[in-house]
Amino acid sequence: MKLFALELRKTKRHGMWLVMVALLAAQCLWFLYAEGKHKDLAQGWLILLYNFPLLNSIMVPTFIAVMASRLIDIEHKGSSWKLLETIQSKFTIYFGKVIYGVCYLLCFSATQLIMMLLLGFSFGYYESPDIWAFALYFIQTFTISFILFLLQMVIAILFSNQAVSLCVGLCGSMAGLFLMFMPWSLAKNIIPWGHFGASMFIGMDWNEATRKCTYYYGNQQNHILIFIILWLLVLLCGGWMFFRNMDTEGYSFSWLSGFANPQTNKHKESRVSIPHLPIEYIKIKHSPIWIAFLILPAISAFVGTFNYLGNLELLKSGWYSLWTQHSLFLCYFFMPPLIGVYASYLWRLEHNGTNWNMVMLHTSASRLVFNKIIVCASMTAITLLWTTALYLFCGFACGISNPVPPELIEWMICGFLGGITVSTVQCFLSLVIRSFAIPIGIALAGGIAGLVATAMGLWYLVPYALLSVGMRANNPERELEFITFMAWNIIFTVIFYLLSVLYLNKTDVKTPD
Repeated sequence: MKLFALELRKTKRHGMWLVMVALLAAQCLWFLYAEGKHKDLAQGWLILLYNFPLLNSIMVPTFIAVMASRLIDIEHKGSSWKLLETIQSKFTIYFGKVIYGVCYLLCFSATQLIMMLLLGFSFGYYESPDIWAFALYFIQTFTISFILFLLQMVIAILFSNQAVSLCVGLCGSMAGLFLMFMPWSLAKNIIPWGHFGASMFIGMDWNEATRKCTYYYGNQQNHILIFIILWLLVLLCGGWMFFRNMDTEGYSFSWLSGFANPQTNKHKESRVSIPHLPIEYIKIKHSPIWIAFLILPAISAFVGTFNYLGNLELLKSGWYSLWTQHSLFLCYFFMPPLIGVYASYLWRLEHNGTNWNMVMLHTSASRLVFNKIIVCASMTAITLLWTTALYLFCGFACGISNPVPPELIEWMICGFLGGITVSTVQCFLSLVIRSFAIPIGIALAGGIAGLVATAMGLWYLVPYALLSVGMRANNPERELEFITFMAWNIIFTVIFYLLSVLYLNKTDVKTPD
């Protein structure tokens, strides 16, 4: 308890618990949207136990990455690893953070379980919930989340640049989604992000004649328990051995430190070279955010293609059907946090040390914010081009003989306009919130809120929805009111740009001690 109290004091006012609240709120909104209109009172408790592991597989890896990054980044920013070791043993340093993770995830798992029961009772599901089934779900959720926490904590310790940890978490979310639809049971058991899907004990059958789903208790594969225990032991013991043998200044492998902190690389020549790139582009040169840029859209494309090939009897519109599968999860779940990673990384250098004092001497607030938004929007445009290339490749690989939709160019242009809006919002959040991880968590919640708002016909109230609406996610043949769409993009972009400039002009930007 003393170690836990110490970590609590370190994370005071760091928004650690707000991340949990945002995740639970997003999951609650998703379930209310999915089941609120068509309640199945007879199978309701089974539907809860089926849907929430799916939501956990998509959202929890990113949530865990944000939480672990916030917990470890405190020591990296203050360069306090060596100082801590002079005050307490490495054992207490490491396991103090482990205990904090245990308590945090216990609170998350218990609160989610209570939320599920309240949803079931409020909907009026028949009979009483199966206590043993919900108890098993609670144990699985906590254990798998704890495994992911141990993994992310090791990565966060290893790389002082927390962009690496966040990118791994985002890719883990997509990997969990990918494995959920794959028949490879061994891969689900071996890869920790697939454990939410592998440990599910509720199955679903779709009846084409009645167009209804039937939920049932399935036979859970017992060997998943063996892999969970192995991962738990390996990460708990291996993580401790890794931290115990770590030099107090951190690992100094040349390839590793160069990847995590490219600015520390030694140049072969000592002469000063004139940069060929604009300043904001130089800041993202050799950065780890390109890991997420390459992997996330690729996994989304493979999942979408797999769904398309598995449902050819329903998806008969060729390129249009393939686009619905490619864009659905990308626009709502992964593109907003990916833009959040871009924005957080762009503001990261200003937030470190006393860089604000130097930057504001040479750049006006309006120019600085404008440059950030332009670079973030440019990276978004490159991501959209990469997504388009994957879409075309998968379409030709699937043997779609129809011509490529001429509307594809319009989808990309409108998606880019929505991406500019999301970039502006995320740049404002990353400016105001001096944390790398928290704005990314907000972006994930914003994407889900955009999905709910779009389903309710209120897409214009949520800036994150403009990206998916512009790209016609899940409905490529839908007509778009272009003038209304453009107007709301301009409104949100101008508002958050002016808020960013006003914040810089009216707030003391000197980095606090």
